[in-house]
Amino acid sequence: MNEIPLEEAEPARKAFGDLTEGEREVVRDALAVIAGGPAAGREIPGWRPPSVEYTYTTRLARDSAEAITGVYTYTPGMGVTVVYYFRDPQVVD
Repeated sequence: MNEIPLEEAEPARKAFGDLTEGEREVVRDALAVIAGGPAAGREIPGWRPPSVEYTYTTRLARDSAEAITGVYTYTPGMGVTVVYYFRDPQVVD
């Protein structure tokens, strides 16, 4: 993992607290991916430099139709701030 700071905004901390321990583990894995490459997520149109907002979605479990989606901003030189997480009842490709 590179040295990109990864911070969580207050709404994300609250949302994280509502997850089960298994869901939290999925989020921790997703945060490692995001920290290693902030542009790993899907860019959300409408944001302008220097900050860009992204989403990153990953399955809750290998055979699950549900996912966790994290919404975060990335500002070059300032790092990543996770805005919030939500359970996403979709199948992830």
